[in-house]
Amino acid sequence: MKNLSLFQKTLVALLVLSLVPLLASSLILALNLGTVQEELAARIAASADRQASESLQLRAEQVAESIANFLEECETDLQLVSTLPRTANILTSFYESRRGEIWRRDGTSATPRELHEFIPRYSSLAIVDRRGREAFVISGGTIVPKEALRDVSTPAGTEFLSEDYFRRTRELKKGEIYVSHLTGFHVSKEEQLAGAPDPESAAGGKEYRGVIRFATPLFDRRGEFDGIAVLSLDHRHLMEFTQHISPGSNSSVVFPSYKSGNYAFIFDDEGWIITHPKYWDIRGVDRQGRPVPPYAVQTPAADVERGRTPYNLDHAGFIHPNYPRVAQLIRERKSGHVDIANVGGAKKIMAFAPIIYDTGDYRAHGIFGGVTIGFQVDQFHETARAGSALINQQLREHLRLSALIVAATSIMVVLCAWLLSRGVTRPLALLTERARRLAAGDSAERVEITARDEVGELAETFNRMAEELDERKGNLLKTLDELQASRREIIEERNFKESVLESISSAIITLSPDGNLTSINGTGRQLLGASARVGAPCGEILRGWGDMPERVAAVLAGGKGYGREPLIVDHGGRERHFEVGFFPIHAASDGGITVTIRDETEKERFREEMTRLDRLASLGKLAAGIAHEVRNPLTGVSLLLDDLHDRAGLDPESQAMMGKALQEIERVERLIAALLNFSTPPKTTFREGDLNRVLQDTLLLLRRECERRQVALAFTPAEVPPFPFDIEKIKQALLNLVKNALEAMPAGGTITVTTGTGNGFATIAVNDNGPGIAEADLPQIFEPFFTRKGAGTGLGLSITQRIVEEHHGRITVASESGHGTTFTIHLPVQG
Repeated sequence: MKNLSLFQKTLVALLVLSLVPLLASSLILALNLGTVQEELAARIAASADRQASESLQLRAEQVAESIANFLEECETDLQLVSTLPRTANILTSFYESRRGEIWRRDGTSATPRELHEFIPRYSSLAIVDRRGREAFVISGGTIVPKEALRDVSTPAGTEFLSEDYFRRTRELKKGEIYVSHLTGFHVSKEEQLAGAPDPESAAGGKEYRGVIRFATPLFDRRGEFDGIAVLSLDHRHLMEFTQHISPGSNSSVVFPSYKSGNYAFIFDDEGWIITHPKYWDIRGVDRQGRPVPPYAVQTPAADVERGRTPYNLDHAGFIHPNYPRVAQLIRERKSGHVDIANVGGAKKIMAFAPIIYDTGDYRAHGIFGGVTIGFQVDQFHETARAGSALINQQLREHLRLSALIVAATSIMVVLCAWLLSRGVTRPLALLTERARRLAAGDSAERVEITARDEVGELAETFNRMAEELDERKGNLLKTLDELQASRREIIEERNFKESVLESISSAIITLSPDGNLTSINGTGRQLLGASARVGAPCGEILRGWGDMPERVAAVLAGGKGYGREPLIVDHGGRERHFEVGFFPIHAASDGGITVTIRDETEKERFREEMTRLDRLASLGKLAAGIAHEVRNPLTGVSLLLDDLHDRAGLDPESQAMMGKALQEIERVERLIAALLNFSTPPKTTFREGDLNRVLQDTLLLLRRECERRQVALAFTPAEVPPFPFDIEKIKQALLNLVKNALEAMPAGGTITVTTGTGNGFATIAVNDNGPGIAEADLPQIFEPFFTRKGAGTGLGLSITQRIVEEHHGRITVASESGHGTTFTIHLPVQG
């Protein structure tokens, strides 16, 4: 520097003092922005992890609750079977009535296809006698012939050669239920894959066909053990709860992706997996009935290769220590989520929830097992990566602009150096001092120079540059704050809208202008079923809904106005009433339309019932008025005719005619008495009584009349606990039903009266094998004065219906022309 001129020194000094601080400040700002970017990305990732984990946990809890409800339904089915008559027709009818949908893959790995099937809920229904010999079995929808029935008193005679449900059930008391763990022949890896490389691409391989046994003891009339009833739950229905879950999306899949780790499974209270995409992970026995041991550290390599490795979480700590920890938390009835890795090495978050259930083998821990839902960790961080990319883009823009500023400043310094001379030493020193402060991070400092020459202009330019850097830093930080606030608002608004839509009891769907489904709430999915998937055309999702597809097409085409209108649809032979509404999403349906569907069936039924009650009330008032007006003059006529009939001088023919007239008047009197009884019935008096005793006493009054008409009268009582009811009115209702049955069988026949209980009701069933009731007459039989008999008032069934309704019960009728009639009265056992 000693050999340089002042001009050169000034030039070098200006370049050094101007460019170095600028580059340093730009570098410091870039480093600060990088730190902010990393911190923001980490916070977004942590928030995404937390929200996704809580969402998966909530979903696992919902699935666990559904499974618990399903198991309780199976118990209810078993209790019903134990009360049914043990006839092939009745048991077969019950078995066929319990079906459920199975969504599975079929075909081959090269040409797979999806099937939706409705199969029986139970793989078998069995009645076993007191010695352990099967007396009746329905398996796979077919009654098993007698020669193929098993002796299940020992495990070797059972289906899977290792079950002891007969012994366990025989030790139970009446009404108690035994529920077994999952039992089935183990499916190996080779059997499931059938040549495919992995479970996702396998189709047509062997399926796992296990069962869970529900059994209860049977007792004869003397209270002695008489055998057991067994329902074997088909494992495929249990698989439906987890097989189609696709974490991270609102849609379901026919088969989950195991390699990604995005799938769900169930394990029981002993830690064994009982539903899983890999069938060889499910507990089972070999062909000799011996349990296949769990996958453990000491499992031979050959067994691992062949897939003889059912999975037990209590033995899986060598794969990840959180597996046995999850099993223990489930036994403590706790929900939660943990980080984990599966056998395939996929790192994921696994949410879990207990299935609360304490019947049979599951009483030890009070749980059936647990539901887990896993989701791959990297997929949670998409939002964080998007935010980081945006910040990187802003940082690159800033660095590019800083480079332009540095280049412009360099040119300005060179030009100023050529114009400055020895008189610039002091202003340059001041400028250098302020530049040092700026480089130290004090961006608020400015160069204060009053000169109007080039040095003053350089100082002013420097000040503007510092202000611009400070402003850009503030704008960038403000942008980051606004980005976080905007994200929170979007999430809150989305959650609020989803919560509102899911809480509405009406189905709400939105359709694009071309008629495809764009969104649907939970009520809509329940009402429209599995066909209601996003992207499906309205003609497909509304198939079976009358003219709804045509109405939607007309609204979208502009040929039909918006608003609400009624819709009547025949579902399963039953007429249902709906109110549908059509509303535009944007003006003139540019954005499609919103369709609402509200079920008005119950409301319509209540309206019809109120109309019927109003009509009956009016009819009762009219009948009472007419009866009172007719009875008085009728009594006078009867007295006069009686007086004339008793006169001695009257000829025999006139006396006979008057006698017939008196008989007809007595008949009118009985009709008037029936009308008065119908219009002003006595007040119902409830008191606790024995229903079977009341019915038996009533039937004794009718037994002689039945014998006279050559009708066999049978009474089959079931155990009914005492409950409050009006004894006299129940007697009257039974008399009306039995007398109607007698009049329907003038040539003789059979009348059977039975009692029973179920679902909080006591039942009285009156069955005859007469000619039945014509289908056209069934809707009118309870109407007052309706009768197909030559005599009678037509009030018997109306009075019976009113008596049942006064007890807050209901009466139903089942009849087929030529095959008899059954009237059933349902009375609540708690007043």
